[in-house]
Amino acid sequence: MWERSHDTEGAVMTVQDDAPPSRTGPDGPEIRTTRSWAPHVWWISLLIGGVGAAVVWFWLPHGREIEAAWEMPAKLLVFAFACVGVALFPWASRLPHWALYLPFVVFTGYIVPRISGFYYLDGERAHGDSFYTHLYQLLYPGMVLTVAVAYRMGGGTSGRCLKIIFGGIVIIFSGFLDLMWYVVNPVGIPDEIDAPHINLITGGPISFGATVLFALAHVPIVVGFALLPLDRWIGRLLGTTGRPA
Repeated sequence: MWERSHDTEGAVMTVQDDAPPSRTGPDGPEIRTTRSWAPHVWWISLLIGGVGAAVVWFWLPHGREIEAAWEMPAKLLVFAFACVGVALFPWASRLPHWALYLPFVVFTGYIVPRISGFYYLDGERAHGDSFYTHLYQLLYPGMVLTVAVAYRMGGGTSGRCLKIIFGGIVIIFSGFLDLMWYVVNPVGIPDEIDAPHINLITGGPISFGATVLFALAHVPIVVGFALLPLDRWIGRLLGTTGRPA
């Protein structure tokens, strides 16, 4: 929560760790910074993320298999820049609510019909790699970013916004999805699970039971990240302060 400290010049608001913003008006408190470069971090991050996404889409191979060890970190780095841009977007609550219609336009105008096209038109699964790319590298990250943007537009703090994104990404990389694929579909439980993102860490396929342990090992990671005082760290890094009340 916002606290007020009184002195001879009036009350000044300071923010505690991960506290929701106090509303002094329809747009919330104005944020000031003592560092000249800080106001530019959000758009530079979005720009790098956008350019990086174009490089990934047009120059890196599409598919389920990871051909080189640097591919996954490179894609995650590009996504990280986009996440920072979203989390630090200024005056987010001033954006009109219909701005969130834009992701739905992208989903329904390209990603979802493209994915359904693989199901209905590609019976031989000749384009399985492209299907994987659209489903897991476009649809799911787009959903995570959409939730983060909605939270930010509603007045959410930058730190909590990053926590939402981190949790969403860790869940899909934890092996939970790979386990549930065999649970919710009419198939048998395999002896081993061969998932490229898991193989990158384990060195190869692991048993179903080991995958369960692998997934559970991510729970303390998500919880630990959620407990970090990210808003305080971001405030110190950017030199931000709340405006005088």
